[in-house]
Amino acid sequence: MWKENYNTIQLKNDLVFVKKDSIEKLAKVDAVIFDCDGVLIDAKKSYLMAVKETVNYIFDRLTGSRIEEKLLDNLIYQLKKGGRFNNDWAVSYTISLLALTVIPREVKEGLERTIDSELFKFADGPLDRLTIIENCLKEKIKNIDFKISEDSSKRLIDLAERVSSSGFKFFEKDIFSNSLTLKDDLEILRYGKDILSRYGNVGESLITTIFEEKFLGCNLFKEIYGVDCKFHKGNGLIENENIMIDREILKEISSLIGGPNFGIASGRPFAATKYTMKELLDEFRPEAKVFLEDIDEAERKARQKGEIVDLSKPNPYSLINCAKGLMPFNFALYLGDSMEDLMMVELANKTKACYLFGGVYVHSIMKDEQKTDFIKNGADLIIPSVRELPFILKCIKEGRGFA
Repeated sequence: MWKENYNTIQLKNDLVFVKKDSIEKLAKVDAVIFDCDGVLIDAKKSYLMAVKETVNYIFDRLTGSRIEEKLLDNLIYQLKKGGRFNNDWAVSYTISLLALTVIPREVKEGLERTIDSELFKFADGPLDRLTIIENCLKEKIKNIDFKISEDSSKRLIDLAERVSSSGFKFFEKDIFSNSLTLKDDLEILRYGKDILSRYGNVGESLITTIFEEKFLGCNLFKEIYGVDCKFHKGNGLIENENIMIDREILKEISSLIGGPNFGIASGRPFAATKYTMKELLDEFRPEAKVFLEDIDEAERKARQKGEIVDLSKPNPYSLINCAKGLMPFNFALYLGDSMEDLMMVELANKTKACYLFGGVYVHSIMKDEQKTDFIKNGADLIIPSVRELPFILKCIKEGRGFA
């Protein structure tokens, strides 16, 4: 099927897919906008690992067991492929909540009784709440050799797939109103919300606090948030990150698009980006950088006007505002690694049809499935990593190298 719509370029180990209908536009690209995680930065061992470690930290303390990494990879992929779970805090929360549906009945009952207790209601912060639950469940867990069964794994994957298209804002409404959701599950899901504190910030939400501690590590966490870690010791997973681009690659791209017309549109915090990319971040136009803080500030201003908006991906806010700093241009190529990135480009094109999407797949948690999703959804360009972009742009502009 894809052969009807795509030309290919064979690299040493991977294929590049160029949409036939987009070749003419790709040849005219004179601005490039990058996502961070999965594109400029390989985040498999940082952000994606922080999701898995956050989920397992909580699951282990509640059940004495861990969720296998293969299942976690699948759950993360299922949530993200719908294009509405961009934020990794949201992914961590959703998986942690859904995982409560497969814990043993006696643990569920003990959990519910603890959350209903006066002790829990007057707990001081997320660490205190988790400690109270853990102490109350200790004897039950000790006598249970629990492991998630194959049937339960399939059920979790089905649940993740079902809520994927709902998005984080609406998945709970979907679960609680769906006739397919079991009565017992509804009870534990309601109690789970009290443990995990969906909407809280660092220091309020169990999920957010654990995630940030594990990702940033104690020193950077204190530098950013002004408090000590409570759940984690030592370095953070951010230390595992690799930068996938360098000045030489940017120089090559610049020569092909008529100048250093580069921007960044990302949901990643600026501080974490600066920590990893250091001086390389200065190679991108200052007026063409949009990070999490910019999105949060725009949402805050909207709330002051009485408007409740969600400007995170796939909303095109970050892409359109980044592009303003690169104008004028004929076509801007946005490089992302997920379905919400592709959806964002499609929505931005409804404002002005000047954006193209390049899907980067080699750093994805399930790269073959991600590549297939990009093909099915009509990405203009599909490449293994950003390192190949200069060669691919040159082939496209010169009209050579296609199979």
